[in-house]
Amino acid sequence: MVLYLINLAAAIATYTYAIIAFEKLFSEKHTPLFIRILFLLTVSPVKALIQKFSQDNNMPIINAVSTFLFLFILATIFNKKPSLRVSVYVLAFIAIMAIVEALTMNILGRITGIEIDMFRYKDEICMACANIFEWIFMLVITKAFITIVTEKGLYNVRTNELLMFMVLIIGEIVLFGFCHDFFVSSETNAPRYTIIVLLAIIFVFDLYLTYVLRRISQSYRMEKELDLLTQQSQLQLNAYKALNEKYTASRHVIHDVKKHLASLDGLINDNKTEEAKHYKELLTSELNKLIPRFECDNAILTVVINNKMEAADRMNIDFTVDSEYTEIDFISNLDITAIFSNLLDNAFEACSELPEKNRHVSLSIKRHNHFVFILLENTCGKVIADSKNHYQSTKKDHQGIGMSNIKNACKKYDGSFNAHTENGHFITEVLIPIPDYAL
Repeated sequence: MVLYLINLAAAIATYTYAIIAFEKLFSEKHTPLFIRILFLLTVSPVKALIQKFSQDNNMPIINAVSTFLFLFILATIFNKKPSLRVSVYVLAFIAIMAIVEALTMNILGRITGIEIDMFRYKDEICMACANIFEWIFMLVITKAFITIVTEKGLYNVRTNELLMFMVLIIGEIVLFGFCHDFFVSSETNAPRYTIIVLLAIIFVFDLYLTYVLRRISQSYRMEKELDLLTQQSQLQLNAYKALNEKYTASRHVIHDVKKHLASLDGLINDNKTEEAKHYKELLTSELNKLIPRFECDNAILTVVINNKMEAADRMNIDFTVDSEYTEIDFISNLDITAIFSNLLDNAFEACSELPEKNRHVSLSIKRHNHFVFILLENTCGKVIADSKNHYQSTKKDHQGIGMSNIKNACKKYDGSFNAHTENGHFITEVLIPIPDYAL
């Protein structure tokens, strides 16, 4: 009975980890909570029985096959339809479990001096210790696997989190070794199960730490999204101010239009052709100021580009736009702001370091087959790149958040981002697939 309960706890832990992992890996389909709980309560007891049968009869192949089948069913629940990706992820998860089990057995065997078979199925206390240690290892390795595979929304805090957990696990192994020597020594009468209690406390602490770090990661992500919202709100505010100024100016022009026409008629009647042409040019120039310089199918892109055109005028930058394809409503307003505003801000910053005659920026938005292709070229001075061709700003204390926002926005739509220098120009290329419903 005790062996069955140990196997049941191990099965519940295994499928709980699998549910968390598959929910992240197959995020395109939402699976209700009650289905996950139903699977856990239904499959775990069956899996515990199969595992006990395979242990009693020394038939590990039965345990391995059942593990694959149950995990395949679980992955299929989370995925839209069976696919090669499901089988690959299930096999990867099983491989992780096998690696964790082998690692746990070897570490515990070296620390305690007990034979590995005792941790597998011969001693209940040893089996319980091995299972808890496996859960601790799985906590970190599963997180690392999900981070590497998905890569979406990867923030520095997650990398630091994984490093911290690795250091923590090493410390917990050392602590376990010390406590084991203490509890099994002849100088203490502590019961054998005390070591299980200690490991359970360590595991609960790790779970709580995981929860805290997850909240920190979410807060970090929300902070970045808030920065983008603030940036977008500022752009829209500037656009509304510009529209208000143009509306006020248009009222003045409309109010004085009869006077302007009368002045033109007077110049023409007096045969003052040159003066009339000059007056007409001045009037046309004033009217052109009331017309938006850039308009397209996407409202937020119109706001962003017009705002950057005004910024280019203030910075004496030659800024040209070729907007052949702007039907990009499948991209959220936040991500449009993140991509275009940060791209252009970086380009303008690079240009501002050059003499006015050398400040050139060109933006091209086109469609290539089923992709939106964004090409930005700007003249630049000194450019710093690391060994992986990751470019850094030359401005002091600049953190490169803008470039990170662009890359994260591209990844969200399974797009690609590339940047390189060529003949004194910094060239940025963004390629984003157009979903079927937007074609």
